[in-house]
Amino acid sequence: MEGWKFWWGIAAFFLGGLSTQLNGWLTYRRQRADKRADEAAARQARSDEFELQHLVEFNQLLRNAAEALHAWEQADRQFRHLRDTNSLDDDAPERRMQAHDASEAAIGTAEAQVGYILVDEIRTAAHRAVDDFYALNAMIYEGAGDHGMMHLHNQTAAVHSAIGARVRAIYAGRNAIQS
Repeated sequence: MEGWKFWWGIAAFFLGGLSTQLNGWLTYRRQRADKRADEAAARQARSDEFELQHLVEFNQLLRNAAEALHAWEQADRQFRHLRDTNSLDDDAPERRMQAHDASEAAIGTAEAQVGYILVDEIRTAAHRAVDDFYALNAMIYEGAGDHGMMHLHNQTAAVHSAIGARVRAIYAGRNAIQS
């Protein structure tokens, strides 16, 4: 019986060490999984913050571009009216070109932000809107008849709506676009 107690002590010591190692390994795996989950959550939070910042910024830049384009159209109409009625003042051509340059700058600023939009559908709509802004800007400069401001308004409203839906989705904690 003395031999049996000796081997039982060794087996208990071995099983205790094995249990400690197993517990340590399981704890390590759990901590590693928790760390990966925390890193993923932090990465998602940074991504959401980045996306929110650029969506809100682009939304405002698009609004500024639309206002500048409208002001450019009004300045051009006024210039053409003054020219047609032979009542141009010395500053009229300069005011017209200042409005044109302000419109070009506002559209260019909005265009620079389009690449930072992460959602493909919104980025595509934003590209389309900016391209149409440039086309309308050129039409106004060339004196084309109907400038299509209503189409521009509708397209801008669609982009604003898509951006608003994405912002709401981010704040709600979802990553998919909700209509």
